[in-house]
Amino acid sequence: GKPSTGTSGAEAMAAEPAPLLNTYWKLVQMGDGSHVSAYDNQPEPHIVLESGTGRFHGAGGCNRLHGSYQQDGRWLRLTLVGSTRMACAQGARMEQLFVSTLAQVSSYAVQGQKLTLSDADGHVLLRFEAVYLH
Repeated sequence: GKPSTGTSGAEAMAAEPAPLLNTYWKLVQMGDGSHVSAYDNQPEPHIVLESGTGRFHGAGGCNRLHGSYQQDGRWLRLTLVGSTRMACAQGARMEQLFVSTLAQVSSYAVQGQKLTLSDADGHVLLRFEAVYLH
């Protein structure tokens, strides 16, 4: 096992920036728009970049999403491979915008528990917050 450091896992997580990979990143804002919220009984918009596989999965607020990513330093490209095809009364437009915006991402930055994805010009496209699943 891992050596014990004396601090609880929660404290250590709060102090250190969340890792880009294997973190559940919940979408909180697209561009300068209003805060994103999930609809009842639908998965909240989020992404998880899996380490070692080059894949990511998540949800757009209606459908489950999966794709691949390439990362080199601060550079990050996300390629959506597929999604489930559910019809949702709510969230479909937001999901389409989220999906099309993911395709424009070219860099990322993690500050504490927050992830920002930006385009090639450095404009912030998407803002996420780390969620720890217990």
